[in-house]
Amino acid sequence: MGSSAADSSPDKTILVTGGAGFIGTHTVVQLLEGGFRVSIIDNLDNSVPEAVDRVRELVGPQLAGNLDFHLGDLRNREDLEKLFSQT
Repeated sequence: MGSSAADSSPDKTILVTGGAGFIGTHTVVQLLEGGFRVSIIDNLDNSVPEAVDRVRELVGPQLAGNLDFHLGDLRNREDLEKLFSQT
């Protein structure tokens, strides 16, 4: 059975690359509201960490607990290994 937005521990995690950018933040909000756990990896070249803070504010404390942010570059193998070891 799938998760709902009311669940506190979703059973599926979605990785969003560039999740701190304009399109990424909107996508992350929709995924969280859809009942998914979300991990963001972003190098912040075209965004700022405050964008992720704003997502947490928008979705509220319960859903914000299902969001993980990882500062890193998708092109960097070490960043990816660190991300996947934590997820």
